[in-house]
Amino acid sequence: MAMTICDIEFTRDGSVFDPQQLAAVEASLGPVTDLLVVSHGWNNDKADASALYDELLGNVDKLLDLRDLPSVPEILQRFTDPLRGRTFAAVRIFWPSKKFTDADLIPGGGSASAQGEQDNIAAVSRVLDELMKDPERLGDQTTKPDRQAKIQSAKALIPRLATAEAQREFVSLLRSLLDPSMKERDDASAGFFDAAPETLFANASMPVVAPSGAGSGGEASVTDGGAASFGDFLSGVQAAARRIANFATYYQMKSRAGTVGNAGVADMLKRVLHAKPGIRIHLVGHSFGGRLVTAAANALPDNTNRVSMSLLQAAFSHNALSGGFGDHGDQGFFRAVIDKKRVSGPIIITHTKNDRAVGIAYPLASRIAGQNAAALGDQNDPYGGMGRNGAQNTTEADNVAIMGLPGTRYSFSSGRVHNIHADIISGHGDIKRIEVAYAILCAAGAVA
Repeated sequence: MAMTICDIEFTRDGSVFDPQQLAAVEASLGPVTDLLVVSHGWNNDKADASALYDELLGNVDKLLDLRDLPSVPEILQRFTDPLRGRTFAAVRIFWPSKKFTDADLIPGGGSASAQGEQDNIAAVSRVLDELMKDPERLGDQTTKPDRQAKIQSAKALIPRLATAEAQREFVSLLRSLLDPSMKERDDASAGFFDAAPETLFANASMPVVAPSGAGSGGEASVTDGGAASFGDFLSGVQAAARRIANFATYYQMKSRAGTVGNAGVADMLKRVLHAKPGIRIHLVGHSFGGRLVTAAANALPDNTNRVSMSLLQAAFSHNALSGGFGDHGDQGFFRAVIDKKRVSGPIIITHTKNDRAVGIAYPLASRIAGQNAAALGDQNDPYGGMGRNGAQNTTEADNVAIMGLPGTRYSFSSGRVHNIHADIISGHGDIKRIEVAYAILCAAGAVA
């Protein structure tokens, strides 16, 4: 039996675009015991997000149908028994994200991109063109005149970026497009705003090389992103400018995800909990959507019961849930989610070295921060990513789970964070598969 599905669209400031959608969510709650709230990540149109939802939630439906079989294989009874008697529905979140892909981060792919200065200059221009867009809604292509003017001014500086004056103006223009209230130590964004522009250029001028997962072909070379490493091997001032612009794009989207989660989605969740106390809520976020649902959870009241959270190749800091990291023992930006029990059920986090997008975005943060190791982005990097490494420096986290087919035995429990080693996932967007849906439902089943 197919789940009831509701769609709700949010604008860039976290407002509900169509209040009737919110009313429809509340009206659908009558028979529902469990509500999945699912957020896409870096897509740039509604068709991309809808395709992700259709396949992922279709697999959730298939797994829930196992409860209706006259005889369930013993290997699956541990999965189906906790879910019996429950009625599931889903809310599909649409929010104005933008693409942030391998091609943006690694033009041409690995060392094959090292074709010379002109290629790098063209790449800077393309990234700036994307940064010019600031959609009000998902898929919106309009551009504000003042934003367009600042980007055009930044593009005009590209031929002169060898000078300190041009570097200062370039960085100032990019910073003026962003909300500084979202800066944090977890992902080097505090340094992005605070460091001298010349320092940012010097830090970002070095190649960004990230350790990669083993590919299917064995010992592959760095040029095909295989077993050894992958990355952006260009150097110099234009390479630095592209990385700084890419970091600004990352920052814009992480800020947007936080705003939509903290404002719009959190308000929706509070209305759901008010309309139907005792309902189980299962937050599911992919990529930047992982940050969105974590921000929404962080805005819930302390000791909110019956909530689980599944972070699928999440694009935010692997220290975000930490109780203490770095030389100063800083708390992660979302530590209160755990300390204040705003997610009372299990938190599961898929991670894999095969995620090239997260795997290179966070070494990029390390370069911005001036980290100079040759290979960056793994669990020892202070600026590593959740989707690459899972939750780090988090005492509540374990690393025993390996993602597998339905029937895999997970030991998810309330109050715990479970890093799921998921090399079965082939890349950043490969989260629609039935193994992922199974893990989400296993986490839901652990919420009594």
